[in-house]
Order: sequence, then C-alpha cells, then structure tokens
Amino acid sequence: MAAGGAEDFSAEGTKNVLLCGPHRAGKTSILQVVFEKKSPHETLFLEPTAKPESALVNRNALMRFQVMDYPGSHVFEDSADPMVFSRTGVVVFVIDAQEEPYTEAIAQAKKVIEFSHRINPKISYDILIHKIDGDQFMSDEYKVEVQQEIKAKLMEDIQDKIDAQFNFHCTSIYDHTIFEAFSKIVQKLIPQLHVLEQCLDYLITNSRMERAYLFDAVSKIYIASDPQPVDLQSYELCSDMIDVVIDVSCIYGMSQDGTTNYTGSSDSKSSCVIHLNNGNLLYLREVDCCLALVCILREENFDRQHLLDYNIKVFKDALQQIFSVSDRPASSFVSTP
Repeated sequence: MAAGGAEDFSAEGTKNVLLCGPHRAGKTSILQVVFEKKSPHETLFLEPTAKPESALVNRNALMRFQVMDYPGSHVFEDSADPMVFSRTGVVVFVIDAQEEPYTEAIAQAKKVIEFSHRINPKISYDILIHKIDGDQFMSDEYKVEVQQEIKAKLMEDIQDKIDAQFNFHCTSIYDHTIFEAFSKIVQKLIPQLHVLEQCLDYLITNSRMERAYLFDAVSKIYIASDPQPVDLQSYELCSDMIDVVIDVSCIYGMSQDGTTNYTGSSDSKSSCVIHLNNGNLLYLREVDCCLALVCILREENFDRQHLLDYNIKVFKDALQQIFSVSDRPASSFVSTP
C-alpha cells in the first residue's frame, strides 16, 4: 500500500473511500490498523492529521481503491472538492462514541452528506460509531441505544432530502468490529459482488461446507461470503486463522533468498487445517495473490478432501474469469445491493 497527498486523489479509474469526521475521532488510527497492519497501541500517540492524505490499496483486481483521510478541520468547498467526490464510491464518517452529546459531529456529518450527495448521488454512506471500547460500552444494549440515538438525530433532517444508502456500525480498533465494518464498505466497491456470493454459495452446497469467506489476507477484510447472514463469531474464527497462518509462515516459511512470503502470492497450493473442539474444522486455501478462501465444515464432511480441493479449483477458475471482467472499465463505482 502506498501513501500520498491530495494530488493522488484523482488517479484515473481508481475507486475512492473518503474517511472524514471530527478532530480526534480516530480516523487515522482506523486507516493504519486496517490497511497498514499496525497494532492499536501503536496508534495511541499519532499526530493530528494536518492535511488530506491518501493511501492506495492495490493487491488484486478486487482490492484496488484509495482511502482518503481528511482532517477534522477540513471544510469541503465547491472550488476544490467536486473532483474528489465524483470519484468516491463510499463516504465513511467517523463519530467518537465517547464524545457526547454528538451534536457537533452530527451537524458536520449532515454538511458532508448534503455536499457530497449534490455532487455525486451514487455515493453510499457508512457511519462508524467508533471507540465503543470504553467501560460504559460493556453492555450490548447500551451500544444499540447509542447507535439508535445517533441514527435518529442524523436522519431527522436528511432522510426526506437525500435518497442514498446509509449504514451504521459500532466499531473499535481493539476487536474485529472495525474489520467487519470495512469488509461491508469495501464490498460496495465490487461490481461483481453478487457473482462472487453465488460462486461461494455453489461451493458450500456442493462441498458440504457450513460457511465460506473470501479474505484479503493482508487486511483480514472479507471481500465476499456465502449468502447466509454473517455470523460475527464465525468471521472472528476465520480471521484469527489467517493471523495464525501468517505468524507460522513468518517463522517457517522462509524462502531460499531469505525473504518471507506470507501472502501466498506465488504458492497457490498453500493450505491449512485447524480442528475445533466442537466437531468443526477450518480449512484455508490461498486462491490468488493476497486472497485466501477460509471454509468452515464438519469434520465428517472432510473425508474426501480431494473432491473438496477439486471444487475449490473450479472456484479459482471462476475467480480468474471475474478478475478478467474486473480489469475492464467499470460503468459504476458502487455495486447495487
């Protein structure tokens, strides 16, 4: 991933995710934890963002976009920002859940939403109710209450003015919630998402699997999953498995030249099996550069692994065809649900 200034924002054909919100809401910490693999503790003493910054994510045909981090003091203007929003697929507005009563943050969010929607009506909006890791958020009921309060106040004035897709997420950089939220955000930038989900559905049906996720192995964002509602616990298991594989590869996966290749960019046969104590197992197969397929299935359904591997090979072939379509010019930045 490459980082740069505002001049990078207009890269031709690059889809953009715009990250904005009040000062000290945690925007840069999110960017570094999710896309730069920094630990949450490394972001505790970051300097405030002084000017717009961009980070380019370019790992394969599906994970190719820019994340733009705007300082809380930035004021969007007609003279400078229309080009940015014209190339933006998703606006992510971060609200610090620990900074009540949220009045200023919600007012700022409304201005950004109204301004950006006027320029590009196709933009989708994701509101991150962030830093839900404080003592007051130990109760799930309180998290839901805060989310409903912010949603009600934000939508109060704009729901009749703006016809757009809004999603709200409670997040923290100290657990999996921020990765799950960004998984759903990135999926909006993939026009072939529905086809990917269908392919995964065929895979689990014909392979007697319980669940299947297609992960970006670097960020642990799941690009697609089978059409069943996502279970956070199963996602966390699969995400933790990727951490285990990367850690083991860093120790034992040294290549002849002394470097470590833990993303599987050159070894399509890399795999891992982890047996759980509930009768299930996790099966990981690398299917392309930085892409890992993680499956959950019953142990008794793993008796014919050769057939399972054949079905995964068919899925990989379908994935290559999807890549060839993804490399063509897209007519729309945001996929329709």
